[in-house]
Amino acid sequence: MNFFELFFGYFSDGPGDPPSQYWDGLGQGAYEDWRHFAWMAAVILLSVLGYQIAKRKPKLGKILVISLSSALFITRLVHQTFRGIAGVEVPWFSAFPWHMCTVLTFLLPIVIVFNIRVLKQAVYVLSIMGGIITVLVGDYFVDLFLPFSAMEGISAHTLLVVLPIMEIGLGHFKLDIKKYWHVLAGMLVFMGWATLANEVVFKGYDTNYMYLRHNGLPGDLGGDNYFLIYIAIFIVFSASIYGLPLAYKKLFAKKNTMSAVHAEG
Repeated sequence: MNFFELFFGYFSDGPGDPPSQYWDGLGQGAYEDWRHFAWMAAVILLSVLGYQIAKRKPKLGKILVISLSSALFITRLVHQTFRGIAGVEVPWFSAFPWHMCTVLTFLLPIVIVFNIRVLKQAVYVLSIMGGIITVLVGDYFVDLFLPFSAMEGISAHTLLVVLPIMEIGLGHFKLDIKKYWHVLAGMLVFMGWATLANEVVFKGYDTNYMYLRHNGLPGDLGGDNYFLIYIAIFIVFSASIYGLPLAYKKLFAKKNTMSAVHAEG
């Protein structure tokens, strides 16, 4: 079996089993595999680089944002459609986006390309949040060989973080704490969508979209009260996303003021 077949192919373990991409279980896993640390570093580097390109070279930045958004949408659409047709997803309509991040990989490009301003605060903030959480969890590194589905997931979640930050650099979006209610409303919509899937659409399949039915935290953290941990994580990430840029601006302004005072003195 050649690299092309391993990377793109789907294989069934036995008659009646849904096909899946190649896996070997030889990876060291999250926070032990060097690739997880490399991914975290790459997301930070690409976010800073993307912001600087968008800020300093807006024409190039706009081309990159539109191109990457289009590539994200098309790749996801083709891949999920193929998985539905090939029987990878059981039932086939589970190929539709139900998880928050999966929905956002379709919704974020649409909001960017069509400049849907009313949705930006919710979609951009939740994209950054979902992307960062996925990067920190690092589920992709249980295998040594990473097939297309893993690489596509890694790149998609990277773009969930990088694209909104580039939009900030372009001046197409700014974090506005007064519009934070948009983020709360958006999260409730996503939770409602996932609940519809878990309790109605996939009733009897024991799905766990947005990890609402069962604890999705490492080591069953929080036990039966895991939803309280979800809320705490949401609050911490919200405070970080809105608070860190504000703190940086205040620190930068203070340094400029001190520099001006010293120059005058």
